[in-house]
Amino acid sequence: MKCYKDPTRDAVGICVKCGRGVCPEEVVMIDGKLYCKECSDKLKEESKRLYRSRKDRVLFGVCGGIAEYFNIDPTIVRLVWVIMTLIYGVGILLYIILTLIVPKEPLEE
Repeated sequence: MKCYKDPTRDAVGICVKCGRGVCPEEVVMIDGKLYCKECSDKLKEESKRLYRSRKDRVLFGVCGGIAEYFNIDPTIVRLVWVIMTLIYGVGILLYIILTLIVPKEPLEE
């Protein structure tokens, strides 16, 4: 089988999700299964979950977790949170609710 990106080269395997031939530089192994780069990126996006951050936290990691989920700077999230608290008064209550509902980020093995 030939690579789907470069038909002049032989594939090292077949992606389990899309079934196309995968070139050596495009191979991504997840849980012992072979994926092409495109399918592995889609798989990572699909499995994205909101967690309270373990490494970027001031109190309980809620703002850090939201920043990681949306891939933005946690300082921006914290500033918006302070503004919401000062203007609308719901920031503290919402923070407490999210602390109770959102799970902690799993430990990396």
